[in-house]
Amino acid sequence: MMPTSILRTFVSCGFLLINPLLHSQTNDKTSINQDTPTPPITYSGHELGHFKVLLAGKEVGYEDFEISGLSENFKASGNIELTVSPKPPEEYPNDLDTDLDDEDFPAPLPRIPQPPGPSVTFRVRALLRFNELFEPTFYEIIQDSGPDRIRAKVEFLPDRSQATFYSNDGIDQRRIELQKDVTVLDDNVFHHYLILAKRYDFTEGGIQEFSAFIPQQFLAEEIRVVDLGEEEIQIENQSYTLRCLMVDTGELQVKLWLDKTYKLKKVAIPEAKVEAILQ
Repeated sequence: MMPTSILRTFVSCGFLLINPLLHSQTNDKTSINQDTPTPPITYSGHELGHFKVLLAGKEVGYEDFEISGLSENFKASGNIELTVSPKPPEEYPNDLDTDLDDEDFPAPLPRIPQPPGPSVTFRVRALLRFNELFEPTFYEIIQDSGPDRIRAKVEFLPDRSQATFYSNDGIDQRRIELQKDVTVLDDNVFHHYLILAKRYDFTEGGIQEFSAFIPQQFLAEEIRVVDLGEEEIQIENQSYTLRCLMVDTGELQVKLWLDKTYKLKKVAIPEAKVEAILQ
């Protein structure tokens, strides 16, 4: 059993364990015609932060993260806590309506609003190791929800990477072919978008493609990132003019807003009404 995609839970308004899909693509980042190759973008520095997570404007949790290390071994770790509940239908279904004669019952039968379902708190710990070229070497995520614990770890190897999933149901091991510089993009971890934003080449601009690995779906796929330019947005009742990147995973569109130094300020998944604001 794989970790639940909490963000996709927001989208579907119910608790959903994503079924595994096995697919691999090997497209490199799109390059614009150039006479001479540009040097690769590398990671450097130390990041420490706290995301406030909101759903439909209401605070539902947080993420604390830290990225540190040296050129050969960076470590990105995060602790996430989110409390979510499935969106109830507006009313109970009443299949009898289709069988009633409108002449006998000129008005529809009254319906009773359904109460919201019980809230569930997810606690997630994530650890990613990678080098300055953004090449991952190891990833682990532990997800707790009540008495249930799901753990997944991925060892990135030159030929076929190995993923191991641990749950109350046992151990599941799988292998998948991944690119050397694949981007780990966990559905439940916002600071992974911070790392992705650092890979975007603003000098080159345009649509840039990256290979991404999504642990919840055991899926390697091509994602696209495009610079939408500057936008004026409101963050906690203050106006900011920020650079906006759009990330298109094929299933979700994620917007990233960065300041003039390209530091991430906000993540939003409009379809899910989810926002993560860096404090």
